[in-house]
Amino acid sequence: MKRGIFLTILLCLLFCLPQGILVANEADGQDLSMLQGYESFRNGDWVSALFFLRKAVGSGVATEEAWYLLILSEMYSKEYEAAIQDCQHYMAQYPEGGFYPLVEYQYGRSLYCAGKYQDAISQFTDFCHSYPESEFYPSALFFIAESFFNEYNYSSAKVLYQRLVDDYPLAERSPEAQDRLRIIGQAEREEKLLYLLRVTGEEYLAAKEDYEKQLRKYQSEDSMGLQDQLSKSFSDMRAMQSTVDELQYRNDEQARRIAQLEEEKKLLEISADEARRLATDIAAASQAAHNTEVSEKPAPSETVQPERVQPEPIQQAPVSTEKPQVSEPVLRETVSGTTTEYPELESLREKVEELQRLLEERSARGEN
Repeated sequence: MKRGIFLTILLCLLFCLPQGILVANEADGQDLSMLQGYESFRNGDWVSALFFLRKAVGSGVATEEAWYLLILSEMYSKEYEAAIQDCQHYMAQYPEGGFYPLVEYQYGRSLYCAGKYQDAISQFTDFCHSYPESEFYPSALFFIAESFFNEYNYSSAKVLYQRLVDDYPLAERSPEAQDRLRIIGQAEREEKLLYLLRVTGEEYLAAKEDYEKQLRKYQSEDSMGLQDQLSKSFSDMRAMQSTVDELQYRNDEQARRIAQLEEEKKLLEISADEARRLATDIAAASQAAHNTEVSEKPAPSETVQPERVQPEPIQQAPVSTEKPQVSEPVLRETVSGTTTEYPELESLREKVEELQRLLEERSARGEN
């Protein structure tokens, strides 16, 4: 009950206070936030510093110093995007402010830390041209070189690192620049080595490709030569096979010819035997006819006894397998006296002559 009464009295007092007193209290609150932000920044409490400084600048009555401290707090807290925006806001609001060069430098740092290296190079280049006597000039050169280095533009970075080492040997970033120069030197040596390896590798690959090309060419030529040799060998084999076939054909022909001649030889032998038999029969028939004629003649007178002429015997030709010899004149002489009385002898004689002629022709073919 007492607590409720106390709250009611407090609310009545608040409503009854003049408006000026409330405004004064609000101004005091903003000054308190700024003071607390300064204290937190001095103590390195970046989270608290960000909270109080943002509260102070949010009221719209913060000083340039508050803005600069807020940007630094954001950089220390690694809130680089927020720092970029606040730097842009400050440069737009206070183009003639006393902290403008410092904010420009922090703007370049925030761009570099955010990974926007091209924007950082442009910002730091403008800063170096605008403030060549600034104490942050060596650091600006260093961050430009670092931006080139991170983009692997070692040649541009090496020039700036070397300038920083030569012109500002006592600068805070000079040792880091020297380390970067050693790294770039090593990278250049490695790059040269890689270049040599690449060139050597390309030459090796080109030589290997040429060797494989020549090898394929030689292999194709060898295969073509072998194919030609095989084709020639096959042609020779076909020619030899044709020759063998022709010789085999001739051999078969000779065998058939020999068989034919053997058959003809047998026929000739049979014909010769037949001719000899006929000749013997003809001779016997002629002798019988002559004896009959002599016996039928009248006996001569006793005073004159003519000498009786004995007919010459028929000479039988010797037997020969090549060419039987039959004496044609003897046959003709033997049967000449009996032709008129025995006409069948004439036909036998003609047959004998025909057989004689056939034997002679076959014997002539057999000799050739």
